[in-house]
Amino acid sequence: MPGPSVLVPLAISFIMAVAVVWLAWRVVLAGGRLRMEKASAVEVAGLAADVDRSLEEVLASVDEMRRRKVAPASVQPVLETATNSLQRHIDQAVTMGRNPAWTSTSEILVADIERAQRAIDLIVHGAGLMADLPLIDAGEGETAVKRGYVNLVHARETIRERRQEILASSGARTGASGAR
Repeated sequence: MPGPSVLVPLAISFIMAVAVVWLAWRVVLAGGRLRMEKASAVEVAGLAADVDRSLEEVLASVDEMRRRKVAPASVQPVLETATNSLQRHIDQAVTMGRNPAWTSTSEILVADIERAQRAIDLIVHGAGLMADLPLIDAGEGETAVKRGYVNLVHARETIRERRQEILASSGARTGASGAR
């Protein structure tokens, strides 16, 4: 049996090796967790950018209708597409909310998208009134469209701000296409 002059340094070396391996393992785990959180942040920010682009298209069409440059009936397909698109975005945001790091952010983003959805519903209501009533009696429809338009603009701005907050809090870059 080896003496204490061999066993003590051997035990100290073993303890040091275990400590180094444990520390390296913790660094790898923490780095992986940070990479996953950053990837989730980029995904959530990408969803917000998709919603922003969808709303930009809708706003352009609604603005044309609001200014009486196009008939309300011609905007209906755009509004239906936007409604379906926003519902898909809501479902995506709920799915992303399953990541514990982004649960509260996802819930807030869902609320913002639902706000945009309510604005589109108001625009659809106003467009229906404008299409059914003669130009002279379409005041309520015009008012509903204008209110919906303004609400949609505010919802879009809120979603843009939320995206910037997500990117800033995660330290992710906006990228070439996301520098809005």
